[in-house]
Amino acid sequence: MNKIMDQESVEKKISNKELILRKAYGLFLKKGYQSVSIKDIMEASNLSKGGIYHHFENKEGILREVLDQYFFKTLSIDKSIFEGLSFKDRIEMIYKLGVGLFAMVESMGKNGIKYPIQRLFHFQLECENFPEMRKEFSNTSIAYAKIVQDIVYEGIQNGEVKSELDPEILSYQIIGMIEGIAIHNSTVKQDIENMLMRKYEKVFNSYFNFICPKSKA
Repeated sequence: MNKIMDQESVEKKISNKELILRKAYGLFLKKGYQSVSIKDIMEASNLSKGGIYHHFENKEGILREVLDQYFFKTLSIDKSIFEGLSFKDRIEMIYKLGVGLFAMVESMGKNGIKYPIQRLFHFQLECENFPEMRKEFSNTSIAYAKIVQDIVYEGIQNGEVKSELDPEILSYQIIGMIEGIAIHNSTVKQDIENMLMRKYEKVFNSYFNFICPKSKA
């Protein structure tokens, strides 16, 4: 009930354009992009056709801004957020960015969205049918991987990670574990944020014991 009330409170304060994006995102996640019509978005946002087309040329234009607002910007990382943080805290922050994506999905819609990991994965696959969007997903993944690699290299240089370990392999392992936790738990219905953070502690605490010197583990 609190989540529903929070969503209603948020939607009363945002602009019509933001409302369209929010409602459209919820519909795309629930029904799939191809199954959603402009009429569906009109009804969900309680706006006229003119109210929709005042902000967007077509449904694809809405999709592009939805992705930019709720996906690409969320994973666009400013390295300054890592200043003063330890290696382990930086990895946790990287992980929490992904958790935030799934938590946002769960919060969408009047009654929230069940199975948020599945829904987001399906939505992403559908979006990759558009060549430009597929390229943007690829670029975002490459940039994300580069951030993880930089964190690992700095961790080795600072003595927070064992120097005899291969930084490139460690980077792939970390990214693989982050993605693996999400995939392995894609059938979880709700309360996704708490569940994913519990999984993080269980998986990564053991991993840090292996890759970090005893004084840093």
